[in-house]
Amino acid sequence: MSEPAASAAESTVSIPSTKSSTTDRYSIWRICLLRAAWLVATLLLIWALAWLAVPPLLKFQAEKIASETLGRPVTIGAVNFKPWSLELTVSDLTIAKRASEPPGVPQISIKRIYIDAEMESLLRLAPVADAIRIDEPVLSLTHLGDGHFDIDDIIERLRRPADQPTAEPLQFALYNLRLTGGQLDFTDQSVQKTHELHELNVSVPFLSNLQSQREIKTSPRLAFKLGGSSFDTAAEATPFAETRKTDASIKLSDFDLKPYLAYLPARLPFRLQGALLNADLKVAFEQTPATVVKISGTVTASQVRLLEAATAAGPPASDLLTFDR
Repeated sequence: MSEPAASAAESTVSIPSTKSSTTDRYSIWRICLLRAAWLVATLLLIWALAWLAVPPLLKFQAEKIASETLGRPVTIGAVNFKPWSLELTVSDLTIAKRASEPPGVPQISIKRIYIDAEMESLLRLAPVADAIRIDEPVLSLTHLGDGHFDIDDIIERLRRPADQPTAEPLQFALYNLRLTGGQLDFTDQSVQKTHELHELNVSVPFLSNLQSQREIKTSPRLAFKLGGSSFDTAAEATPFAETRKTDASIKLSDFDLKPYLAYLPARLPFRLQGALLNADLKVAFEQTPATVVKISGTVTASQVRLLEAATAAGPPASDLLTFDR
């Protein structure tokens, strides 16, 4: 009788405690939940600090560095940064004209710059953006004569010294680039003329030297109005398809060349007095595997007048060619 009793006692002692196991599992879950809560709280705190601290810091540093680099006062109206989506918006960016010029219209002003960056930028240590948009950029440019412009000082500051070694090219992947409402006011003091380019709209699907693919939301486009003439192009492309097929259209309506004839080389044997250009072209590009480019459509010129180039000792210039179309 004693041996069975001992066996029963031993079997009773070896049974694990259900209450103890439940307590251990509860403690593990509690620790995991606390750690997850601390992780989420830390992430939210970092996001909040970045949301509050990055805009003023970026605004201050950007204005300071840009002003020192360009030698012109650079101001930014506001900066907005969303750390949870890496979206950056810069508003009312201006670059002033030279100190020697009277105050007035800035050299460059941009209403809004929007950048939708990606976390891949941190992994590749190179800028990767899903979208970049520039709204209402305005450039004021003056030709002083003899090939000099009012931005020569900026160009000189940005020029790389001859003894400086060539740096490695910057790697980047930028997608869905768009510029809207652009304007260029070009004043040529040598001929006392002002040219105005407005309603500039540019859409580029991507610019990249990295192997990175993103969804393309824009189609290639270039459109603007110059004087009384309009220019518009549009295209549809499949850049990631095997054939890289692209279909583009180019349209030009009554483009008057007369305001720009002063920039023709003086050594030409003739002088163009005026012409109106019209174009309606279609360009088809495909790689199968050889590159094939097909151009079709019409290009016409009207009200064309050519004069013989006058010489210092010769007779006055005479008509070489005149036709209406």
